[in-house]
Amino acid sequence: MSDRHALLKHLWTNVINANLRPEALSETIAHARSRPDDPFADSGPALERLVALGADPKDICLLMRDAAYNAVFSTLYAIGDPGVDGDDVFMLHEELLTADPSGMEGRPGSSAGGGVSIEDAKQVFPAQHDGRRC
Repeated sequence: MSDRHALLKHLWTNVINANLRPEALSETIAHARSRPDDPFADSGPALERLVALGADPKDICLLMRDAAYNAVFSTLYAIGDPGVDGDDVFMLHEELLTADPSGMEGRPGSSAGGGVSIEDAKQVFPAQHDGRRC
């Protein structure tokens, strides 16, 4: 990127708003089916379950956009404060999967034990829970 403005435009266009494409849902599902052991392949079956329950794909896209915005914002904030010693952020994306605390590089099952507790989910969705964590 040539400057801050170009980086922010890129993030909005290619990371945040890219989630507004409804075909991205079917692409995610198809990719997960063809490569079920890839990082985050468990997203495909999760999307299928949401659609099967009657979730509007546009609503799912809006939630994915919100998650992308929050991830980008948190990342940019962390780079600025507390920052990185010596601004050592080049090629950091290559280390992201290997930094997964589960050691599973984002593969299916790597989210076990994380996410929202069932107690919290019961408060938000009192009639819809089955004891699993998000």
